[in-house]
Amino acid sequence: MTIEFKDITTENWKECIMLTTNPDGKHTLLEAFVASNAVSIAQSKIQEGWIIKAVYADVMVGFVMYGYSEKDSYYELCRLMIDHKYQGSGYGKRSLLKVIDEMKKIEGCNEIFLSFDPDNHGAQNLYESVGFVDTGDLSGSEKVYVYKIKHA
Repeated sequence: MTIEFKDITTENWKECIMLTTNPDGKHTLLEAFVASNAVSIAQSKIQEGWIIKAVYADVMVGFVMYGYSEKDSYYELCRLMIDHKYQGSGYGKRSLLKVIDEMKKIEGCNEIFLSFDPDNHGAQNLYESVGFVDTGDLSGSEKVYVYKIKHA
């Protein structure tokens, strides 16, 4: 199964904002562990430095937002979400690995930071499985992890 990132366009933005991690399939602005895609798309238009992409595996299965956080002065994977219908199928890990590959191409990106709710054990296991490590810091109430990029 191939994961592909595609731009958010006039053709796919509505489909993208209707993706949800909520198990009942009902779209909300603030979901259990992640902001909605609508909030993320809006944030990317107001704050500089963010790249947003729809995640496809033949059909749209998720959303990613990454780039340079001006607020924190580091490169960050800000959002990674897989729609509730596709969770548990490996799309999250494949998407995470693809984001890492994309961020490795950004000049000056030597570390990738992310944060998540400490109750989101699935996310923690996923991030640790690809090499993210706990920094010991918190962003608000969220754990902060870092991935060190090894350049060839």
